[in-house]
Amino acid sequence: MNDFVRQQMQRNNLDAIVRNKGFKFSPTFFPYTSGEIGPYYVNSECVMKRPEDYIVAVGCIADLVTNKMSDHLRYLISGGETRDWIFSNPVALTLKKQSIMIYKDGKIIPGDQEIKDRRFAHVADLNNEGSSPRDLWVPTIRNKGGVIEHVFFYVDRLEGGVEVMQNLGLYSDAVVPLNEDAWDYLQKGQVVSQEVYRNLKERGKTKEERDAWAVKMLRSDVGLNKLIQLIQDPKTIEKAAKILSKGYPDLDLEIRFRLEPKLENNTYITFWDRIVGQRQEEAA
Repeated sequence: MNDFVRQQMQRNNLDAIVRNKGFKFSPTFFPYTSGEIGPYYVNSECVMKRPEDYIVAVGCIADLVTNKMSDHLRYLISGGETRDWIFSNPVALTLKKQSIMIYKDGKIIPGDQEIKDRRFAHVADLNNEGSSPRDLWVPTIRNKGGVIEHVFFYVDRLEGGVEVMQNLGLYSDAVVPLNEDAWDYLQKGQVVSQEVYRNLKERGKTKEERDAWAVKMLRSDVGLNKLIQLIQDPKTIEKAAKILSKGYPDLDLEIRFRLEPKLENNTYITFWDRIVGQRQEEAA
């Protein structure tokens, strides 16, 4: 698959994600499940809203699989509970391959007997931190005697999950890699503002660059005010606590010192209790 085809694939599916409101951008930050922060959020399964976009997305993943697995005539398509199934099942149907559904508890549909000595192409919705393939899907296949060397995503954030795939000995690919080309394309299409675009570029490619951007943001007045908003909302206080308990623990004392005069005493105590609780859970 040549570079032009790959670029058109990326752009067409970026358009589909935008059309289906799958991106959210912020001049400050969003809290991520990992405890880290970033200037955008992406919802990959949004393309299901329009059948025509969903069909294209599935077809593009199938093309990636076919291109890489051409030397392996006999392989199965696997997907993990539950969002992977949005793409893995229709990709299997498109390629006329058997679909294997892996549950978080290790259960296999249609059954463990389908795993041993079989080769797999795993299909997933989004590569973020890579924790689900690392902790669940890949070990399940390998422990049951299967062979997995390839994983295909619809969207790859190109963050911590990239290194995780490499450490697992996996080749990984994505229809929509969220790289500089993606941000340039969205900026030229006026999907993102100049301010957000600067944040996306400044955040960089490496973990060190992302961490440096996050520290700068959290130390800024706008970043601190965003954190206060998260703390004051009962729905997001856990996410706010995780930013300091897990995402950027080195900033804990500094940020809490700045927060204390800005929060009501009960709110501040509750926030601190959440941080302590999360650390105890992590240590247990």
